[in-house]
Amino acid sequence: MLSWLFPATCELCGESAEQSVCPACLARLQRIPAPICLHCGAPTAGQQTDPGLCENCAGQPRVFSLARQALRQTEEAMQLIYSFKYHRGIHLARPLACLLNELWEQTPHLRERRDWVLVPVPVTPGKLFARGYNQAGELARQLARLRHLRVQELLLRRETGVLSQTRLTATARRLNALRAYRCKRPLLRWRKPAYPAHIVLVDDVFTTGSTARACATQLRKLPGVREVAVLCLVRIGT
Repeated sequence: MLSWLFPATCELCGESAEQSVCPACLARLQRIPAPICLHCGAPTAGQQTDPGLCENCAGQPRVFSLARQALRQTEEAMQLIYSFKYHRGIHLARPLACLLNELWEQTPHLRERRDWVLVPVPVTPGKLFARGYNQAGELARQLARLRHLRVQELLLRRETGVLSQTRLTATARRLNALRAYRCKRPLLRWRKPAYPAHIVLVDDVFTTGSTARACATQLRKLPGVREVAVLCLVRIGT
C-alpha cells in the first residue's frame, strides 16, 4: 500500500523505478575508461606495466595494494553523491553498492579471493550525529550483502578542527588525514583480537588518495593484516 501511495522514482530521471536509481540511469553513468593505473586506478594515456609510472603514484607510499573507483566525476555522479551524503539519501546505498559490485567483478585481484573483509572509512562523531549514518558504512553493508562478506568497523575518525577535506590542498589533505584516522582499541584488552588478513577499504570518493593512504597505514599496523585494497564510488578530478 505504501508503494502504491508513494511510488518510488529514480533520483536522476524522475521516472517510476523499483530502486531509487533506475537501471537505465545506472547504465548511463560514466565508468572510468581503460587503461588505468595498476595501483591507484587513475586513467592513463597508454598501457602500463609499472604502477610507478603513474604521476598520481609517484613519490607516494604504496600502503594499499590497489585502489579502484567505479565512476568518473560527472554532474550525474556528483548529484547522487551529494544526495547520498548531505540530503539523507540513505535509500541510494543499494544502487550505489551495485556499482561497487560491478567494479568488483571487473577486478580480477578482488575476485580471486573470498576472505575479504570490508572496512568503511569512518566519519567524525559530529558528522555521524548530524547525518545519522556514515555513508561509507552504508555502502559497505550493502556491498557485503551482495557479495556475502563481513563488515568490520576497525577505524575511528578524530576531530582535527577541519570540517572537510574538499577545500584543502593536496599537501594539507595528506597531513590532515594522517592526524585524523586511527584504529579502534579492542574492547577487552586481556583478550587478543582477531583481525582480518585481507581488507577492502570502502569510501564514497577518491580525490588525492590521502584518506585511503592514511587509513591503510593504520590498518597495516594491526597484527595479522596482510593486504589493504581500496574501493570507492567516484574518482574526483577525472
